Amino acid sequence: MNYFLVPAISAKPPTGSIPSNSATVFLVINNLINWAFYLILIAAIFMILAAAFTFLTAAGNEEKTSKARNYILYAIIAVIIAFLAKAIIALVAYILGVQNIPFF
Repeated sequence: MNYFLVPAISAKPPTGSIPSNSATVFLVINNLINWAFYLILIAAIFMILAAAFTFLTAAGNEEKTSKARNYILYAIIAVIIAFLAKAIIALVAYILGVQNIPFF
């Protein structure tokens, strides 16, 4: 049983560097938010295209038209939340005095 514990106990600690100041931390968070932001924008474009296709193929069907409107509403809400996430990061960085945090 002790044989399985030996590698865990004798493992070396990680040697990576830890961010030394708040600007580095904010840059990492900003990069993560940027990736999520652009993925959300791409998903919103596909949702709007799906809504347009649903509108075109609805042929007056109220259920399909309502579904298409909801697609557009959800896409708009997603884009607003993505912009708010970027704005919150920029606001917190500004309040804490972190310089050189790009908004886009």
